[in-house]
Amino acid sequence: MPNPVWTMEEANLFCGAGASDSAHSNHLILTELKLPGLDQQYVDHRGSGSPVAIELSTIMGRLECTFMLVGFTPQVMELLRSWSATSQWFTAYGVIRDQVTGDLAQAAAAIKGQLARVDPQNWRRGDILHTAYSIRAIRHYELQIAGEQIYYWDFAENTFIVDNIDQNLQINSYLNVGAVTVTPALVTTGPFVPAP
Repeated sequence: MPNPVWTMEEANLFCGAGASDSAHSNHLILTELKLPGLDQQYVDHRGSGSPVAIELSTIMGRLECTFMLVGFTPQVMELLRSWSATSQWFTAYGVIRDQVTGDLAQAAAAIKGQLARVDPQNWRRGDILHTAYSIRAIRHYELQIAGEQIYYWDFAENTFIVDNIDQNLQINSYLNVGAVTVTPALVTTGPFVPAP
């Protein structure tokens, strides 16, 4: 069976609160959502005796999430630069459809960071004003697609899991970091709800 052809049909984003608080739902005003891109950083290495340079992996680049809402949303705008623990959580949900089978599933992402940009766009008569937002200083990110955990990263836990493999497990052992407890924000049974 080939890979499913998942396409996103609908999306929602909860800003600064858990998904159980419907007052923080942005499903009626969300027009764009860009989840964090994972970008491995490299440097060129030119061995003095080698005729061909190679790239050496150094670190994963910082994460950023951007989104756009229609009009002004004071509840979201007031999260700018907040250090409150609850105001730093952003939870995105998407309805995805397999274009081959027609099956629906859920994609979900949990992000902990700071709202760092509130950028009202130009207003023109006959157009709808949008406000662009950016989440920066991201310290936690996890992504699930159709109930399968794809990525789990947490700065404080020094954990980076891809395909259920903790890529930092051996590194943490060598650094004498000790046992690290993975505490996903997304619950994998039923609809995804951030853990308390």
